[in-house]
Amino acid sequence: MKAYNFMPCRILFFVQLITPCVVGGKVPAIIVFGDSTVDTGNNNQILTVLRSNFPPYGRDYYDKKATGRFCNGRIPPDFISEAFGLRPFVPAYLDPMYNITDFAVGVCFASAGTGYDSATSHVLNVMPLWKEIENYKEYQKKLEAYVGIQKSKYIIQDALYIVSMGTNDFLENYFAMQSVRAFQYTTEQYRGFIIGHVENFIKEIYQLGARKISLTGLPPMGCLPLERAANMLRGQGDTCNNNYNDCALKFNEMLSALIQKLNKELPGIRIAFANPYGIILQMVQNPASFGGKVPAIIVFGDSSVDAGNNNQISTVLKSNFEPYGRDFYGKMPTGRFCNGRIPPDFISEAFGLRPFVPAYLDPMFNITDFAGGVCFASAGTGYDNATSQVLSVIPLWKEIENYKEYQKKLEAYVGSKKAKYIIQEALYLVSLGTNDFLENYYSIQSKRASQFTIEQYQGFLIELAENFIKQIYQLGARKISFTGLPPMGCLPLERATNIIRGHGDACNEKYNDCALRFNVMLNGLVDKLNRELPGMKMVFSNPYELILQIIRNPSSFGRWYKYYIIKYNYLQAHILKKALHF
Repeated sequence: MKAYNFMPCRILFFVQLITPCVVGGKVPAIIVFGDSTVDTGNNNQILTVLRSNFPPYGRDYYDKKATGRFCNGRIPPDFISEAFGLRPFVPAYLDPMYNITDFAVGVCFASAGTGYDSATSHVLNVMPLWKEIENYKEYQKKLEAYVGIQKSKYIIQDALYIVSMGTNDFLENYFAMQSVRAFQYTTEQYRGFIIGHVENFIKEIYQLGARKISLTGLPPMGCLPLERAANMLRGQGDTCNNNYNDCALKFNEMLSALIQKLNKELPGIRIAFANPYGIILQMVQNPASFGGKVPAIIVFGDSSVDAGNNNQISTVLKSNFEPYGRDFYGKMPTGRFCNGRIPPDFISEAFGLRPFVPAYLDPMFNITDFAGGVCFASAGTGYDNATSQVLSVIPLWKEIENYKEYQKKLEAYVGSKKAKYIIQEALYLVSLGTNDFLENYYSIQSKRASQFTIEQYQGFLIELAENFIKQIYQLGARKISFTGLPPMGCLPLERATNIIRGHGDACNEKYNDCALRFNVMLNGLVDKLNRELPGMKMVFSNPYELILQIIRNPSSFGRWYKYYIIKYNYLQAHILKKALHF
């Protein structure tokens, strides 16, 4: 199988495509069949040369570990599992590190190099599709023994099934030299032969309980690296094999028609066609439109982006205890004010970097880690230095001092030229301001409230924000995402306070109005600085409306509010790429 990496927007696209088939119900598990596009390590446990359990595979996976995924990091089922509120990875069924307690919420039966045609699996001695189904039947028995008949039936019927294969049937089998299938069938006949196998497979897993299925089409397989390299050897240049691409397009048309047919014929089934062809072809033909490389993510702000710096200072404002971190890797509270990852982590991963951004003060990390991303944020801080004094946290000026220290370490580590490149090409995430109002101005006995009207204080903070941006601009920052305020009157503490006051479980509209007006001023500041500062590319990231929608009308998001938050973070990354011309 020709391994290729999925771009972050490809992942987002993949998740969007499978959404329609699961709307209206919870997904208790992700169940995967297929080839190397979705194999999470089963080939490690069989006698085949087709494995990816060595570097550079896995270099961006957790602990930089090569797991058997044919990728530098995670693969589509992993992202999809996390997007639906399950584990951030789907374990391989044959991996001895896992058992039925893990597989109850997600399991992968895929085998790199396989196809719908059993003859395809013989080429590299991998698992044929019929064996994947046998393993699935065995899994069902184990699941029933583990959770009972009723719950097992629920998991099997409500799980999302991801099916991704077919490329090997053509590239490793039909189009291969001395192919038996090529003597037996024309290309048109072989496509029909494979479609027949697809139909039989879907009907078989339907009989076994599958109802929600995402069926993936073929990519532009003539553009895969090996095919382009073969064209170069033939003296045809670094071009795609259009014969293979045409085959993929025609097969996808047949696959789409099959899906429509099965959705009509099989009661209760919901199959969605996930077609990767178009977007992958765009990436191949016009990679510049998807932007360039971001060498690092650099973060300033408060608890919305603090990855754990407060753990290392004398303050009561820490989150290094449960239930914080319960959905983070290793179920470990890291100092993030969240059950799992926070926006910079998702954005870092979406740009092809590590799936988390480490805190600068965390002794577990050093400059080798920080070269690809670093967080200076401190929960409880604000633009106003007086805000940081309320809970004894790191003021913004100290975050800048730490950033200057980081620059010196970076230069010593990678050299002056590369350090300058990283600093100027990095994406800077800035998220703070809520504490300036809630922990400072609106607090009891606030000095700022006696010094300023609310309008004056907003203007005071805008001046501080401008000075901050100009300061990091002078230090090299050029690409900045500047985050506005959320509907801060709807935060849990404010709503709880309203209950105590006898106002019911309502948002504090006064605070929300303040946030709205402040965001308008921030947006104006962003426009002003983009005009004034040469080379500056700054975007205003406004979380207000999405969060307000989730709070006011959660039912419109179904049970998938977590999916929408994750999708929002990946979408933000895609928007940043376009807006900042990455």
